[in-house]
Amino acid sequence: MTERSRRNTESNDHVRRRIAKPLVASAVAAGLGVLGAWSPAAAQAHGAAVSAVSQTVLAAAPKAPAAGAQQVTMMNLAFSPSTLTVSKGTTVTWTNNDAAPHTVTSSGSGPLNSGTLNQGASYSYTFTTPGTYAYVCSIHPFMQGTVVVQ
Repeated sequence: MTERSRRNTESNDHVRRRIAKPLVASAVAAGLGVLGAWSPAAAQAHGAAVSAVSQTVLAAAPKAPAAGAQQVTMMNLAFSPSTLTVSKGTTVTWTNNDAAPHTVTSSGSGPLNSGTLNQGASYSYTFTTPGTYAYVCSIHPFMQGTVVVQ
């Protein structure tokens, strides 16, 4: 191997290590985030270098609902999912991801009454009695949803 070839190989190895280290750190941090154990301290405890990029990506990752909890989003002037079947004792949380305000209001008589939810706001209700609970957005009555409690 010539001197020039050896220097090129060393330079390439250095570049690979410099690129691979942040990628491995991000992958480790991402894996910890998926497991729910991510924090800068946890990542560093596992030997991962924590970068602003990995922190930002993981901070934006949605968390799974807790056991016995379900999520409904309000987006594009619709409830999603529009029909949800849950067990007695389940807490359902509605989150407004639209720019427009919305409500979660029982159709007819019923327990759901969120008041106005602006963008980013949430409303939760724990269903303790089996039955079918129809609801609407009182601001946009074409937005309709149903929770079936078994």
